[in-house]
Amino acid sequence: MERRVTTYAIDLHNHMPQPGGDYKGPMTTTGADVVAAALAAGIDVLGVTDHYALDFFHHVRAAAQGTPLLVLPGAELRLRWAGEEAHLIATFAPEGADAAFETLLEVLGFCDEHRAMAPQHVVIEHDPVAAARVADALGAIVHVAHVDRCFGDNRLLGGQLLPRMIREAQVAAVEFLDLANACELGELQHRVTCIRSSDSHHTADIGRRRSILELDELTFEGLRGALAPREAG
Repeated sequence: MERRVTTYAIDLHNHMPQPGGDYKGPMTTTGADVVAAALAAGIDVLGVTDHYALDFFHHVRAAAQGTPLLVLPGAELRLRWAGEEAHLIATFAPEGADAAFETLLEVLGFCDEHRAMAPQHVVIEHDPVAAARVADALGAIVHVAHVDRCFGDNRLLGGQLLPRMIREAQVAAVEFLDLANACELGELQHRVTCIRSSDSHHTADIGRRRSILELDELTFEGLRGALAPREAG
């Protein structure tokens, strides 16, 4: 039987009104507001990915019931290693996400000191390759966020850490602000899916950048299959 696929608009990196966070919209934003914005933007798969937290996902998922929007829980993790900083997005299947995520935080050494900080400012000294492998073992889809964005003097694209993550951790995707910059990966751009995401901090920005992917089915597993790392060659 011929395999049937459909194209979907995917936006896997979005921030919500997390307490103490850097959300730019009103803190009264509701899950229903987020769903309405995603649907209006034509998004089919929305990742709710706050820094080190899954909490707001549950509000968005509840509001999406009865709509065609697939909402997935995720988190952005800032990890520093050997002088470079990588932002990983770990996206989980909705079922069992909270337990898997807490296990990941324990492995990373996320502690009370970190919880007392503004979440977007928490940077953990941990090898992103090891973190990506742990997240993958816990069932997450892991991608590297905004690799062509500059954070002060740090730009992950062009450094030594990103190629190592692609080769050794087999991350599912690499996220760009501008896909034209994927050429800087050289031959590695053919070993990983290159995507765009909005990195929204306001409902008005949801879907401002997105990827169009072919999925066998509109599910977490369908997304995992579309983002499966490719073999060298």
